[in-house]
Amino acid sequence: METRSESKALWARTGAVALPLGVILLLAATAVHPSRENPMNHEAVFREYALTDGWIAIHFIQWVAALAFFGGLVALHSAMTAQREGPTALARFGLIGVVLTAAAITMLQAVDGIGLKWAVDTWVDAPADQEQSILSAAMALRWTEYALQSYSNILLGLTLIFFGLAIVLSGAYYRWPGWLAAAAGVSWIIHGLMVPYVGLFDSPARGAALVLTAGWAFVMAVLMWRSVRRGHAARAAASGGPVSA
Repeated sequence: METRSESKALWARTGAVALPLGVILLLAATAVHPSRENPMNHEAVFREYALTDGWIAIHFIQWVAALAFFGGLVALHSAMTAQREGPTALARFGLIGVVLTAAAITMLQAVDGIGLKWAVDTWVDAPADQEQSILSAAMALRWTEYALQSYSNILLGLTLIFFGLAIVLSGAYYRWPGWLAAAAGVSWIIHGLMVPYVGLFDSPARGAALVLTAGWAFVMAVLMWRSVRRGHAARAAASGGPVSA
């Protein structure tokens, strides 16, 4: 039967891979995402989207990146609570946040990556007498994207705050990465609260959130992987056997 220590090691390794993998996939997809036009210049940006053949594939990769990152958070939760009687309240709220954020981002990617693409493709090919009505439909999808963008950012922020505070209070890892996650969470929330009033834009809060989240993911990957090695070393020292990686 798998021991709790072995379970913790498995979850820690999984999280150490999944967290940075999610960041890397997101960076790769974002690098090829069309971004020449101002996203608030709707007619110009809709034409840019319509001319992008890889639009749907790019958004599928962004979705997979998000799922990988959230899988890493689930693994982090399990690694932190594997040797306890049950998860702490903060970690439990963080896990609930993962589920809600993953659902929100899935809806966001469906609207942006598929629904909006069909609308703008139809609009650029439409006869003159139908252009305005189809543009209105595309705008409705865009406004829905604003709403999903706002709520998904706020939910992501809350999730990172819960995980950050759980790290600070658990003693499983250093405290400072927990504060780093909480700072990233606050930045996501600030940007998410701005979106309903401004629309899609690159705020300083969003830039800070991206940098802090990416940095935190790689820091936690290192700490989680090293925790497995320390666990092996401690068990080997206790048993008098060799240390295995």
